[in-house]
Amino acid sequence: MKIKIKERIVSFLENSKDYPVLVGALPGFYALVFYFSNNYETINSYQHLLFFSFLFILLPVIVVYLLFKIFSVFQKLKPYKKHLLFVLTVEVFFILFSQVYFFTIKKKLLLALLVVLFFVSFKLYKYYKHLLLFILFLSVLPLYKCVYVMIYKQCVDTVAWMKQPDDIVHVKFKKTPNIYFIEPDGYVGEQTMLNEPYRYKSEIYNWLREKSFTVYENTRSNYPVSLVSNASMFAMKHHYLKSIITPNLDMLPDTRSIIVGNNPVISILKNNNYKTFFIVDNAYFQQNFVKGTYDFYNIDTNEISFFHSFRQDKKNVFEDLKKQIEANKNLAQPKFFFIEKLLPHHLFFYQDASKEELRKTYLKNVELANTWIKKTVDLIIKHDPSGIVLIAADHGGFVGLSSDFEMYSTKDKTLLKSVFSNLVAVKWNSDEHVDYDANFKTNVNFFRILFSFLSEDKQWLDALEPNTSYNFYDTNNSNKVYKAIDENGNSDFLKVKR
Repeated sequence: MKIKIKERIVSFLENSKDYPVLVGALPGFYALVFYFSNNYETINSYQHLLFFSFLFILLPVIVVYLLFKIFSVFQKLKPYKKHLLFVLTVEVFFILFSQVYFFTIKKKLLLALLVVLFFVSFKLYKYYKHLLLFILFLSVLPLYKCVYVMIYKQCVDTVAWMKQPDDIVHVKFKKTPNIYFIEPDGYVGEQTMLNEPYRYKSEIYNWLREKSFTVYENTRSNYPVSLVSNASMFAMKHHYLKSIITPNLDMLPDTRSIIVGNNPVISILKNNNYKTFFIVDNAYFQQNFVKGTYDFYNIDTNEISFFHSFRQDKKNVFEDLKKQIEANKNLAQPKFFFIEKLLPHHLFFYQDASKEELRKTYLKNVELANTWIKKTVDLIIKHDPSGIVLIAADHGGFVGLSSDFEMYSTKDKTLLKSVFSNLVAVKWNSDEHVDYDANFKTNVNFFRILFSFLSEDKQWLDALEPNTSYNFYDTNNSNKVYKAIDENGNSDFLKVKR
């Protein structure tokens, strides 16, 4: 078998036949499997597969084949067919790799590369088939990762962890006010904001108190980033990061499906006759075109870019919310709104930026977030003074950290607060909430406490999840999970069995 493979490789390299289709297809195949292997949960839809197969494979094959035919037809160009294939093998590879790695085409670098390849091809044109074999070899690892993930998802029940320990999915509410859940991305709690490394006095906490909100102290998220944090919150359960396929927090299976409505929270609301609205400023949660169960989404699937970027066109969350409130004001059916905006957002670490510069950037966004929160809350209270308004950030702002790696490795208590601390405030419109929220500390129990309050039934509080927070803590990228913060707010770093 090994001899046959070796003979075929030698025959491929030494025969005089040219392979323009492979020159177009192999660089694109590598780009396809590389992109899927690193972003599977973001792009695991048939639409993405068809789009990227066309963009990365079929289109380059057509272009390369046509150029090759042109060189074959004209006698003056015919001697340079192999030169062309050498140049295109390298250039197409780096064009597509630039797109999947940097999410943009590095035009100047690629133009410079083209010029260099033009001259180099006169010496190295005979080796373009060797380059094709090298690209095929490079494709083995990402292809293996893709196949592994697909097989894993077929063999493992990736949402079994959402099963509730009691019968809360059939809870019946005794009161059904409209519910507005506002999620400002990455907004830390008051105590963390006042102290190192934030050192800032934001007015939003006192403003919310003046608006009759209960502002909770020392609250935190259970997980460090949006997808895994929101998945746990809407499932009302810990997943402990146990189903993560690779050491990448986007790779917890089906988080987007859970967030966009396939979760116990939305099922319970619908069972109590709520009409549900999903209003966000960015398609991040809907990126893989997953079908959710909300009744309304302000972003249609035809508006979603195949290449996700936080910098892509954003929706006006305030205006979209206002339209839906006014359009449904006469609806007798109770309503639930999920309202999310990427403010103040967390830090994005970039080269040559000091911690102080990053801190100032975050605090500027805090003021933008304050303006948006005030405007949104005032709109809701004006139209619906008896509605319950929930505000909960998905995690902290990461100020004080120097890199993404430090977020997953720090054991410093101050920095852990920066990662997990979050703003939580609720306008209950009733003093009865004190009978239900005494043990509220983390997002995972947010909706279970709310549903106990609405059903006036404390039995659901018997199954509250532990107020613990989890993260990766590993320097060798081996996918280990640790309990970063225990129920008392202490850091013990106990390894989680998986």
